[in-house]
Amino acid sequence: MAPEDAIFELIEAAAGGIPVIFADDNGPRLVGPYIMLAVRWARVSGAEAGRVDDEGEQPVRHHDDAVVELQSFRAAAYDALDELALKLRHPVYEDRAEALGLALYEVGRLQNVPALRDAVRFERRGMLELGIRYTRVHSAFVGIIETVTGTVTTSGGLTPGIETPFTATVVTAP
Repeated sequence: MAPEDAIFELIEAAAGGIPVIFADDNGPRLVGPYIMLAVRWARVSGAEAGRVDDEGEQPVRHHDDAVVELQSFRAAAYDALDELALKLRHPVYEDRAEALGLALYEVGRLQNVPALRDAVRFERRGMLELGIRYTRVHSAFVGIIETVTGTVTTSGGLTPGIETPFTATVVTAP
């Protein structure tokens, strides 16, 4: 599942029945209260190479710290986001985030920012920023053998043969 979809699933679950849409969705505006979600940007960490598996595949991963912006519109817009921020800190939603491969590491400012509509009236709007961390992984065939395991058997001579198991591993520089 794409990280944006996992974030959407987490926010939708915590929204308590309030519809959640992506900010770039096209279509008519919803009639009742709703929450608009946008992943604004992500800070990408350095990549870490994993161990080569038995089939010669090596994973490379990095962690992204994404800033997720939520905007809530209409009645109780501010309160809906305040409640959502609290729910996301509950163990039920922390476990759900972990199951989705996410970690909520920051709840940012909650703002009450009315939006001007029709040039004459304001509509209630709340805004909340969240910091959500996720991992991206890419695996590809590298064809390198990192570890060889086997048994050496000596034979011949006057003494009985000796079997010695061994493991040889390529050590990478720190």
